[in-house]
Amino acid sequence: MGEIVAETDAAKKLRDVSIAVHVGAPHTDNGQLTWSLRKDVKALSALGVMIRRPGTYKKDVGRLLEKQTKEYVTDEEREALLARIIKKQKVSRLILTDPSFLGVPAWMLNGGRIYQNAGRNTGELRELFRQNRCELFLGIRNPATFVPAVFQSQTQKTWEEFTGGADLLNLRWSQVVKDILADNPDCPITVWCNEDTPLIWPKVLKKVAGITSTFRFAGEHDILQKVMSEQGMQRLENYLAERPELTEAQRVQVQSLFLKYFHSEEAVEEEIDLPGWSQHFVDDMTDVYLDDIAILERMPEITFIS
Repeated sequence: MGEIVAETDAAKKLRDVSIAVHVGAPHTDNGQLTWSLRKDVKALSALGVMIRRPGTYKKDVGRLLEKQTKEYVTDEEREALLARIIKKQKVSRLILTDPSFLGVPAWMLNGGRIYQNAGRNTGELRELFRQNRCELFLGIRNPATFVPAVFQSQTQKTWEEFTGGADLLNLRWSQVVKDILADNPDCPITVWCNEDTPLIWPKVLKKVAGITSTFRFAGEHDILQKVMSEQGMQRLENYLAERPELTEAQRVQVQSLFLKYFHSEEAVEEEIDLPGWSQHFVDDMTDVYLDDIAILERMPEITFIS
């Protein structure tokens, strides 16, 4: 009798774990979310937050996802997966991250849209952890730079096959988010722009970790230092260290000002060489993206970090 109670207690503890799933997009933070959070792995663990390296769970999650599409997966199998990821640690929030959760890069424009199956794919992932509270997190990127990056990362298709006749001036992240919402009605969704991450990274880290306190992340400047000169970064860190009383809003203002004067030209400029693309075309795609961001900012169903 004692064993049955112990198993029930263990299952309840697993069900009480909330799961934060970072679904990408590919070629946004490029794994930086994991490494920034893991700089504080001990401090976060003390708060009940677990961030594992994707390689420790990706195959297990993938195997059960594949099985789920073909046959019934029991609650015991779901619990066993979660137990393998958590091991024996005391966890109240688990962070999972994998850009492939949205879909396969080579098929990104299949159907003429960005990740047409994003809703279905995230819904299947959510079904895998249906006993837990889940939150979804998505970083988006200007299609003018996103499409070339994804195309160059795959080798299965030619440019013509990859685009498949898609209207590249009609690509909308807002549609991706609506699809995800439709298939995950019980999951809060947080969205942000990859281009903004140098200044909003601390907000992103805090939101993903589910922390509301004034926790200071060791990796809060990980993105910023990639787009600033070394001299500018050093001066910024000294400036902030001397002014611990600054509010979060004031810190962002300071960082924005330093970034304006000390940004690295190499880091913020990208060359695009694709058939039929011109500066005018890139500008038009960017205008569409900015309009799309405005749509996302007005969507009451999501949290948009800006």
